[in-house]
Amino acid sequence: MLKTSLIILYAVPICLAILWVYKYYATASVNSFYGENVKQLDARISAVTEIVNKMRPVADDIEKSEKFYDDYRKVSAVGQTSWTTLLNRLEKLAPAEMRFKSISIKPDKLVRVRIEGETVNLRHLTSFLQDLFTEKVFSSPNLKSHSRNRFEGLEVISFSLEVDYAGERGELP
Repeated sequence: MLKTSLIILYAVPICLAILWVYKYYATASVNSFYGENVKQLDARISAVTEIVNKMRPVADDIEKSEKFYDDYRKVSAVGQTSWTTLLNRLEKLAPAEMRFKSISIKPDKLVRVRIEGETVNLRHLTSFLQDLFTEKVFSSPNLKSHSRNRFEGLEVISFSLEVDYAGERGELP
């Protein structure tokens, strides 16, 4: 029994030492294998990165393209929009004594509508502005200028105003 216990006492640490040495060398060989593969992968990644950098456009070109695309999108949205609803709504709000000489539409985040026209009485102009303020599709009406003029012996008030139009359902650019 003493011999058996001495064999176990010396054999177990020796077996453990052999196992640890084996694990150490196995781990070292796996690490060296992966180290070589990482070097090869890094070389391939740097080569691909150089190729991609050569193909990548300059940042200024990207900004120009983005601006061009944004402008195109705005123009396209304007081209697809029917302005009949806007013009009908303006006609409905305008008093019968008011005449529009020009209406210009400029799309931006909201559509900016510039109206130039004439009326015979300042009261009609103020009621038109009040109606624009109460409408939900229009925002921030701004009377830019107005002046009294004589036209064929009749006193006429010429005006210019701007208003933002969001569309009937807010779908415009």
